[in-house]
Amino acid sequence: MNLLNYHKLSSEERLGKFLSTLSITNRTPEYYVNWNKVNRETKKYELELNTLNYLIGKDDIYSEALHLFTKQPSLLKAIPSLIASRDKVLDVLTIDENDNMSFEQLDFKTIDTSRIDDYMKFIEQSGLLNFLQQHANRSLVDYVYGVETGLDSNARKNRSGTTMEGILERHVAKISQEQKLEWKSQATAQFIKDKWGIKVPVDKSERRFDVAIYSREKHKVWLIETNYYGGGGSKLKAVAGEFTELSQFVITSDDDVEFVWVTDGQGWKTAHLPLAEAFSHITNVFNLEMLREGFLADLFLQ
Repeated sequence: MNLLNYHKLSSEERLGKFLSTLSITNRTPEYYVNWNKVNRETKKYELELNTLNYLIGKDDIYSEALHLFTKQPSLLKAIPSLIASRDKVLDVLTIDENDNMSFEQLDFKTIDTSRIDDYMKFIEQSGLLNFLQQHANRSLVDYVYGVETGLDSNARKNRSGTTMEGILERHVAKISQEQKLEWKSQATAQFIKDKWGIKVPVDKSERRFDVAIYSREKHKVWLIETNYYGGGGSKLKAVAGEFTELSQFVITSDDDVEFVWVTDGQGWKTAHLPLAEAFSHITNVFNLEMLREGFLADLFLQ
């Protein structure tokens, strides 16, 4: 199917076509681990970690650690990495034997040398000293590589959207070169007005469009938002509602502005009603298969 035939369909028929051609994944091999980030985060404390190798297997590890941190307090900066925490300032709840609760804050970014005993108490109670004494049997640098790889997997939920942006940008760059169009990623309404002389009404001043494309010949702008949802959830309803409202907002411009939503993922099969509402207001809702079939290239030529 081409774009012309897609546009001839009713909104319900377009929705059916969209749902029937959703991709099973957008996970490229690069999706799983951002090795550059893992290397960067590990190397931040490589010197400290190599020094802390001294504690591995020590019999009187508490005394050895206390002596080491007293002489070299900066070594404490590596502790969050060893307990798989991205946070460097930790809020800690302590519950004593009488169930009394107390709260304290430990700053591992700017070490307070007057509180070495507090740092030591936390390190001991976290189980880290026991791990270093009983279970660590190799380089702590290698251990933190593993920790950082695990922490990086938590960022995967954000990578689906980033992957879609990358796919869209490569697609738009190729079309723009062929059709002599101008484009900008993360474009603001102010940029579009200053650069291309087109006014874009926005629902919030800080709004950035994933991609904006400009035709000097037509003096027209296409605004594209993109995302991907592999699983269901209440967020899909909110997203569909947000982009429906946004599409209606931008087309009130006195200039020639068109809204496009590129989205994909099996999660949309769980959100038929909000998606149907979006399709009744947004003509150009495309998935990856539709991009492959040339819908965007055809749209810019209309």
